[in-house]
Amino acid sequence: MAAACALLAAGTAHAEDDQRVPVPARLQGLSLSGKALGAVADRIDPSKPLGWCDPADTSPRIRVIVPNVRNADGNIRLSLHGPDPEQWVGKKGGKLIRFDVPARRGRMEICMPLPYGRGVYAVGLYHDENANGKYGFAGEGYGFSNNAKASAFGPARHEAAAFRAGDGTTDLTISLRY
Repeated sequence: MAAACALLAAGTAHAEDDQRVPVPARLQGLSLSGKALGAVADRIDPSKPLGWCDPADTSPRIRVIVPNVRNADGNIRLSLHGPDPEQWVGKKGGKLIRFDVPARRGRMEICMPLPYGRGVYAVGLYHDENANGKYGFAGEGYGFSNNAKASAFGPARHEAAAFRAGDGTTDLTISLRY
């Protein structure tokens, strides 16, 4: 399990990914990054909290519902990956978009625009309770789309976490494993 968590953290926090695409000036100060950020930048409202679900947005997006955040410490770090298993968690340069959203105890909803419209994606997330950008092996929670289970030696298989997003909003419920 520890290996899965290490790969989840490593796969979602590569400094190289953060440097690939500069964050547009109007989004400076928000905790986001990713190689596909430019494709969705105009759909992110910097006057609203990152991950806000805009009811007027009818373009393809995901709404990740996390029903069991154990406290309001730190952030929920959510990383969106595409259809290629070689670009999944733990692979350098794999994430399309990453959001760090302040944690709230209980149920959270995080919306993320899809950079390439409908298609196959996969999500990895973790509760970065100390907000250091690294997964803590001492019990910080993690999860994958489809509630796919981590393997003994790494993250969930991409095939288990992959889902098909359609037009409009695709809802995903991901329960954290602490």
